Amino acid sequence: MKSDFSALKWIYGESRRIIPAIILLSIFGILLSSLSVSFALVSKNVIDAAVGSLSNNVVTESIKLAILIAAQLVLQVLVSTLDIRIVGRFAMSMRKKLFGNLLMKDYTSVNNYHSGELINRLNSDISFVSGAVVEIIPNVLGFLVRIVLSFVALFSLDMTFALICLAIGPVVLMASYIYRRRMKGLQKKCQESDGKTRSFMQECLQNILVIKSFGNEKAVVNHSTELQNENYRYNIKRNNVSIAANILFYIAATIVFYFALAWGAYRILTGVITFGTLTAMLQLVGQIQIPFRSLSSIVPRYFSMIVSAERIMEILDLPDEEDSSCSELDCERIYRDAEEIVFNNVSFAYDNTGVLDQTDLIIKKGDFIAVGGSSGIGKSTFLKLLLGIISPTSGEIYIKLKNGERIALGRRTRGIFAYVPQGNMILSGTIRDNISFSDKALDDEYIVECAKTAEIWEFIDSLPDKLDTVLGEKGLGLSEGQIQRIAVARALYHDAPIILLDEATSALDEKTEAALLANIKNTRDKTCIIVSHRKAAFEICNKSVLINDCKFKLSAL
Repeated sequence: MKSDFSALKWIYGESRRIIPAIILLSIFGILLSSLSVSFALVSKNVIDAAVGSLSNNVVTESIKLAILIAAQLVLQVLVSTLDIRIVGRFAMSMRKKLFGNLLMKDYTSVNNYHSGELINRLNSDISFVSGAVVEIIPNVLGFLVRIVLSFVALFSLDMTFALICLAIGPVVLMASYIYRRRMKGLQKKCQESDGKTRSFMQECLQNILVIKSFGNEKAVVNHSTELQNENYRYNIKRNNVSIAANILFYIAATIVFYFALAWGAYRILTGVITFGTLTAMLQLVGQIQIPFRSLSSIVPRYFSMIVSAERIMEILDLPDEEDSSCSELDCERIYRDAEEIVFNNVSFAYDNTGVLDQTDLIIKKGDFIAVGGSSGIGKSTFLKLLLGIISPTSGEIYIKLKNGERIALGRRTRGIFAYVPQGNMILSGTIRDNISFSDKALDDEYIVECAKTAEIWEFIDSLPDKLDTVLGEKGLGLSEGQIQRIAVARALYHDAPIILLDEATSALDEKTEAALLANIKNTRDKTCIIVSHRKAAFEICNKSVLINDCKFKLSAL
């Protein structure tokens, strides 16, 4: 219950701005319930008027019935129209917030989650929460009004029968409590197993080339089947609980209905009620049954909402990046006044595995530095420390200005850097979108200039659609070398003064690589740090940094 309370408190905070809309939906739901009960009573009058048990005119009562039907139809259309819009807007708002928060969270913490699992929380969990938040309260209020009004109407028609029905209430509440306890655990397992399955499939589709190259399709399919079977078993268990609840409800509802029929027939026989009253009683019993029948769907939905809210809260509770709440810095001024970047007694470790240990390094403004070292020694980690994506375990990394001021590297100083990471970082979209990185102030002339510097313009210009050529997922259709050069052009378009290249030319031939690096060298007022094992990188640099035994070793070239 404590966990439920935390989730409900968070849900309330997120949904406060749509409370007026929920209230409006609740009012419409209450009106629909009221009209449904009124329909039963007016139906009684129509029948009694037809058989002469009531002095009212049949036509008059029939017109009332038609008006009720029309009103129900109009309200139902309004409810459906409002519901889809409110749920959609609320889901978009929550998705935007969660996605934005994810991008501002500590990189290492987010990296502990599989991307497929994060997508599952962004999509499925938010859909569960948004739909349930908007719909459960109006539904429950509508059901309560339906039950109360139906009992009041039954009481006015036949007090004894109404009291008998009322006595069944505690039994239903006890059954719903047992159902509730069983359902939440199963719902959580269903969602977790579904997330595992989606994550695995997404990973396989992203690495389908590797699977094919190893001829491992059968093993991958078998593992996928195992994950799906696990999810299937939990879904079956959850469904069995729902089926059992539905069967018990059906038995109880059938007994109540036929008891009402027998009771009403007996009361007609004794002259206590009319035939119209019996019809109304049966309709009202049906109205009372609707909320209890819906209980089997509302309870799982409620727990889906709670479990999904807890999963979303888990992501939102991840630690933020350092400096995430601080104001932006004037990166252009900082670089203009910069003298050097200093690593002072820096240590860093991944899960207690040392990468750097109390080491120092000074990078002068305007340096071109080649970074070497064996695979896995910490070269990419070095670049991530510069970007402030990860923080040192101890020591400090800062930019020293000419006036002696020190500015710690972190999120706020990333504007100084343009980064080309290892691996394929091309996004789906046009070549223009990829180079400009969806910059709203597009400058095609500058895009072409950057493409020429990256030695990729000749290829782009040969394409029928040139910059408007649409690239597939991960640059499908391009070679690794072409993808790397587009990524370099993107870094150049960013126009940051310090360029970080992480094996960014590894797929290029020697001539193209040398030309690209020479072009970067000839750009004005740049500092460049190149992680590479290749000769061309060391030839254009004035210094090298070798990482060995958790230490930096700086040498002139």
